[in-house]
Amino acid sequence: MSAVTVLRVTREGQITLPQEIREGLDVYEGEDITLQRVAKGIVILSKPSLSRQQVAESSLKSLVIGIGQEAEKMGIREEEDLDAIVKILRRRSFEERYGETEAA
Repeated sequence: MSAVTVLRVTREGQITLPQEIREGLDVYEGEDITLQRVAKGIVILSKPSLSRQQVAESSLKSLVIGIGQEAEKMGIREEEDLDAIVKILRRRSFEERYGETEAA
């Protein structure tokens, strides 16, 4: 295959990656790929180094650690106190996002 491959974009915004490119990236049906825009009209296509689950787990872990650190700064040391605050903030966030009270 040449260094340049021309792909057609469908009405739905989809493209089909040629088999040679898929095999070169080691990507298969249902897997994610990353498109990174590096300049106008130039993108880099790659296989993500982390799966969606790994990204979600890492994000959640960082969030939990951050919440714990902030809670300690506020003098919250009991899990029940933290649970109560999380519940209040969750309710506020739901109301702000959806303009209604969350169902119990």
